[in-house]
Order: sequence, then C-alpha cells, then structure tokens
Amino acid sequence: MKLKTTKVGAILAAGALALSGVTVAASTVAGAAGKVPTYTIAFQGILSGGSAALGINEDNGVKLAVADWNATATRKFNVKLISADDQGDPTVAPSIATQIASNKKVVAVVGPSYSGATVASIPVYGPSDMPIVSPSATRVSITQPDPTATPPVVTPTNAKYKDFFRDVPNDNIQGPADGNYLAKTLAKKNIEVINDASSYGAGLASAVAATAKADGATVTTATVPATTACGNGGTGTNDQVTIPSGITAVFFGGYYCDFAQITDIVRTAGYAGVLMSGDGSDDPHFMADLSKQSDGNGVLLTCACKAIVNTTAPGKKFNTGYQKLFKVQPGAYSAESYDAANMIFAAMTKIHSVTRKNITNELKKLSYVGISKTITFTSSGDVKSKVINIYKVAVSTTPNGVSAVIKQVGTSTP
Repeated sequence: MKLKTTKVGAILAAGALALSGVTVAASTVAGAAGKVPTYTIAFQGILSGGSAALGINEDNGVKLAVADWNATATRKFNVKLISADDQGDPTVAPSIATQIASNKKVVAVVGPSYSGATVASIPVYGPSDMPIVSPSATRVSITQPDPTATPPVVTPTNAKYKDFFRDVPNDNIQGPADGNYLAKTLAKKNIEVINDASSYGAGLASAVAATAKADGATVTTATVPATTACGNGGTGTNDQVTIPSGITAVFFGGYYCDFAQITDIVRTAGYAGVLMSGDGSDDPHFMADLSKQSDGNGVLLTCACKAIVNTTAPGKKFNTGYQKLFKVQPGAYSAESYDAANMIFAAMTKIHSVTRKNITNELKKLSYVGISKTITFTSSGDVKSKVINIYKVAVSTTPNGVSAVIKQVGTSTP
C-alpha cells in the first residue's frame, strides 16, 4: 500500500507508529507544547488507484481542519492526524480499521470514503467504541434496512454499533432526487440506468431507476463492471457499453474514471442525449480522464456535497486556506470532510473527558453549523439534510486551449 505524506505539518518518526498504509501528521503549534493536551484522529479512505482523487479531496479537507484548529488561540487541545489508505477496497479496509482501532491514542475517525469499505470496517470499529463520521459513504444499508438491495437487507450494518455517522444524505435521498430530476425536471421518458457493480454504484443506480419508473419513465438497466484500470476492481470493459435506440437520458452509478470511459465511448458512437452521474463522478478528474474534452460538455453531475463559494467569511476562509495548503481547488467532499472533522472537535470541547464513547454520545445530540450545511444526525446516524446539488460541465475553447468548469445549476430532493 502506498504511503501518503502531508503538507499540514511534520511527519513523526518512523518508529512512532508502524502501520502499513498509514502516515501520521501534525500541524505545527508554536508555543503550545505542554500547555494543552494533544489528541489523535484518523482519516480512512481511498488514497491510491484510479479513483483516488475522491479520497484525497477528503483527506485534504481533514488536514485543513486540523491545521485551522491548531492555529486557533482559544483551543483547549491540539490535534494530530493519521491518514490511512484503504484503497476503497472492502478486502483491505478491515486490516486498516484494525490498525487504527487498536491505536489507543486515536479518539475518532473521519471516513471511510467508500460504502463497501465502510461496511467492511464497521464491525471492526464497533467493539472499540470508535466514533466514525463518513463524508461520502452513502449506501442505504449501512444505517437502514434496504428492501431494494440485492439481496434485500433486513438488518443494517451499524445495527449493533451505534458509533457510525455520515454528514451527507444516503442513496435513498440521492437516488430518488436524481431520478426525479431526469424524469420530472428534464421530462426524459426513456432512460438507461447503468451501474458499475460496486456497492455504491449498484445501490445508487437502483434507487434512480425505481424513482424514474415511478415518475412515468420507461427505464432499461445494465451492469458494466468497473475496469481494473480505474482501480475499483471488476474485470469488465467499458467498450461493451451500448445505448439502446430511443434512449434520451443515461445515468451512470459509479466513479469518475469509468464514467469518463463510458462518456468517450457513447459520444463517439453518436449518442447525443443527456448523460448524468452521481457524486462518485463529481470531480475535475472526470474531465481530465476524457479522451476528448468536448465530450464532457453538458454532462450532469449530482452530489450531496456542496461547492463552497466565497460569499461568506467561513466559505472564503475555507477556499483560501485549501488553495494555499494544497495548491488546488477543493474537490467533491472536501467541505464535508472539513465539517466532519470540525464537528468532532466541537464535540470534544463539550465533554469533560475525551474518550471515544463520550465523543459518540455528544455527536448524537450535537447540532453543528458547518460550511456545507447545518449537521444534525438522526438516531440511525444519518444527516437530516435532504438536499442534492445538481452540477453541469461547461466546456469552452479559449486562446489558451480548452477550458472546462463544473457549475451548479440547481438542486433536487426526493
């Protein structure tokens, strides 16, 4: 597993924490040594492979939160960060979760990034009372029974472990909102719904298809396993993708690397209708992975995540700090990860004794005003917000070449 470094602060000595796939970082805190305690949190997510940008976006959001917190003069404690690469792989995630959970210094986790990795990790974290706040794992059955899953899920993953939270709406919110947008807002009546066979992609696609049908659309479905080249497993090849005659809208449940391949293929084949994908594709790397940039023009990307603008002081501080620290614009779920970390810090300030169990108990009742939304959790650990943001890719030719931007064009709800 690839080791990830950070620009947030100094890397600790190699002997400090011998974990495969894990690095430890801490922001520099001038003059604070010995005056306040230091607690360690962890980020677990995908940090390598073809779709690593999503996890890197999140890891960066947490790193910025740690840096901002340690620069706050009135803080009651300092924070160190462990960043752990689970590759988004359910077979790798349990070993990473085991290493983090067994480190007694870690009091909370932001992540995991992917639903499959989350499902695999929760049973590991549960006995350790580790509070987990995921900024992007949206699979319904993590927190709720899901009769639409294959096979149906009667008992959710976290049923025995009430320490899991997520600060984004699950696929029962996102999928229906996407289906409504296609069938109602855009009035598309012949829709092809494709999924990449991942826990995330299949679940989201299923919800989109069911809602579009309920809205009166004729829906056909297809499963095209994610390519190994994109780092999400599977052995399929996207050159198998064909769009049936008469289809006016295509939805893809999966990640940006595969969606770029599918976009290239169907546009080259002459399909000119609507192309839409969910939050797994909502990243500038989608455009970078296209063979022909113009094929991305008009593509719709939906996300429970929010693009933060500079119209508020917190938004401007976040954007400025992120660009200064990482030399790039924030990506999908950077803001939600920033909020997840800061919500954990807020919970820690309200408890007399900072323990994993006490943080979990405080998160259950806390209402936190973040930069992405006001975050309050239901009894199952889901965020109460139900807003899904709709983005559109705009490609233009400039004197310096082809330019592409992803702009918000609306919102949708179930």
